[in-house]
Amino acid sequence: MTDQTKATRRDEVLFAFHRECAIPTLNQIINWTQRYPEFADDIRAHAGVMRDWAANEEAEEEVFDELMMNRARSRALNAIYNAQAIEQNNIQAAPETTFDQLLSGAGLDTRQLGRAIDIGRDVLSDLFRGRMSPPIGPRLVKALLDQLKATRVQFDRALAYAQSHPSMGHAKASQQPTIVQCSYEESIRRSSMSPERKSYWLEED
Repeated sequence: MTDQTKATRRDEVLFAFHRECAIPTLNQIINWTQRYPEFADDIRAHAGVMRDWAANEEAEEEVFDELMMNRARSRALNAIYNAQAIEQNNIQAAPETTFDQLLSGAGLDTRQLGRAIDIGRDVLSDLFRGRMSPPIGPRLVKALLDQLKATRVQFDRALAYAQSHPSMGHAKASQQPTIVQCSYEESIRRSSMSPERKSYWLEED
């Protein structure tokens, strides 16, 4: 076999090896070197080059994937931040609603409202002046929405305003004015209503 013929045969073997073994394994390298021992060194060298190429491509893909993930993560964080900013702006831009405004819009005062739904004025005062801590009893909320012709959103805004602007309690001569908070149940139970009405508003009936 002449040198030219040997070189041609070697190229044919390496080309076939390249096509059959894209990423040569150890067993494939051993198998091919045993089949073509005269080209064993060339096969091993070619296998090394092929494995290096594969490793470089994989590394590039990993870098690319990581870059894309970082970009996607950045876009997601920006979207969350923008959504929160829009929500905060909407909250700040929303007009303030107070219980006094709702009463005025319905043409009622606290006394009239108390009579209309048969509840103590002291309970309404606790609620409207920010001294009653949420949650508010569902039965009272429904009655107020009906009488005030208000939506739940308006009620929640009025409640939030009252909570952030509570009225001070009466101060004694030796003490500073204080804000006395109470729960819905506490306000009902300490009111001047009859036991039957207290049970009604506490939904114990």
